[in-house]
Amino acid sequence: MARYYFDVTNGKQIARDDEGSEFNNLDAAVQGAARSAAEIGTDRLAKVDISHVVIEVRDEQDQRVCTVTASMKINRHTQSPQTYHPWSA
Repeated sequence: MARYYFDVTNGKQIARDDEGSEFNNLDAAVQGAARSAAEIGTDRLAKVDISHVVIEVRDEQDQRVCTVTASMKINRHTQSPQTYHPWSA
């Protein structure tokens, strides 16, 4: 088992992971980082608190081995009341 560290950046602040988590290999750590980014994104991105979450994965030698980015962009479109949409009829 190897220890990997997930440093999280949300565009405003960086949370450095000094504890880390153990994974069988780098692929497992990447999957863990992707799940973490998705969980953070589900909570924060949809609320429009932030536009993206970046997780930098470091190994036991403090080397960056992977970057996982989760982002969401919401575009609001205004429509006139007379606009007809056949799928909404």
